[in-house]
Amino acid sequence: MATRSFAYDHPAYTVPGNHSGSLLAGASALSQRFVAHANLTLKAAHFTTVTIGTGAATDAKTLFVISQGTATTTTALFTTTAAIYSTRALVTNSMARGDVAYVSKGTDATEVGAVGLEYLVTPGADVTA
Repeated sequence: MATRSFAYDHPAYTVPGNHSGSLLAGASALSQRFVAHANLTLKAAHFTTVTIGTGAATDAKTLFVISQGTATTTTALFTTTAAIYSTRALVTNSMARGDVAYVSKGTDATEVGAVGLEYLVTPGADVTA
């Protein structure tokens, strides 16, 4: 396998990708970590409640992006209610190949949810071909 870059309008750069994970029970639980396979831009974070929480009436979700293990960018996404809830937040975080992103939940110890990070590969970025 080799790496290649394509024309700016190639489907590798125009079709959104998605990384899905879970936010399990536990205060301050973290989703699975997503490692950028190429330079890309996060476009949105999606969340759906799977199990309603019994703690606080609301629970904050936060996006973390760690750049090559040195700098962390924190973005407040949305606050979910103590009900079945589905929402998304538009984001514009840039990620270089090797950067890590994940979502953290707030203090509700029983809420469980599914999270998705939508992204586009940066035009001209090297991808595995």
